[in-house]
Amino acid sequence: MDVHVLAQAILYFCISITGFIVSIPVGVNRWNFRGRCILYADVKWKDNYHSQMYSSHSVNCNFPIYYSVFGMIFYGFGLGIFYAFATFKSMRTPEIGYQMWVMPYILLNGVHAFVTLIVSCILSVGFLQFCNRLKEKDWVKSCGQFANDEWSNPSTGEKFNAGPYTTLLAVAQIASWSCLLLFLAQMGLSILRFVRNRRQRSESTDVGTDRSKIAETESTA
Repeated sequence: MDVHVLAQAILYFCISITGFIVSIPVGVNRWNFRGRCILYADVKWKDNYHSQMYSSHSVNCNFPIYYSVFGMIFYGFGLGIFYAFATFKSMRTPEIGYQMWVMPYILLNGVHAFVTLIVSCILSVGFLQFCNRLKEKDWVKSCGQFANDEWSNPSTGEKFNAGPYTTLLAVAQIASWSCLLLFLAQMGLSILRFVRNRRQRSESTDVGTDRSKIAETESTA
């Protein structure tokens, strides 16, 4: 069994799992806020104890959700299945790992790592900006002070429960930054496989050349 291919399969499945841990908390958080996005949201204090939150553009929440679904869950699960199958095949055909494409996946994982970095920054910086506006008053000790409290929609006056928004976004941030590390690890393994494949082909060529020389010497004799 090719342990290298198995390790890559495990990493892809882990990427898929982190996609769930990013998309679900961000989606639940937006549901709790009645469709409004709190990433980069503005908070206006009417007086010392009453404030209103004004939602940021929906793309600030939609982009992390949609990317985590398609760029992490589907991508990670699809390639995880592919590499798991290759691991199974390597039990009968050990050289299959040297026959797999490598360079396209190095480029793909590099692109995904870059986009995941953007998503992580959106989650971290967007939530930090919202918290800073929320903590403008000295009596507000933490961003999560209003978690599970009753909020109101400034447009309609609708009352709703904000839910554990700090916990949800903290989990999403940890998962997103973890996914970035997984993509970087995946790139490292792919580069290592690329080097190993080139070395293997080089050794095979050298062996073939040596055999040809031996055959020529025997025929001459």
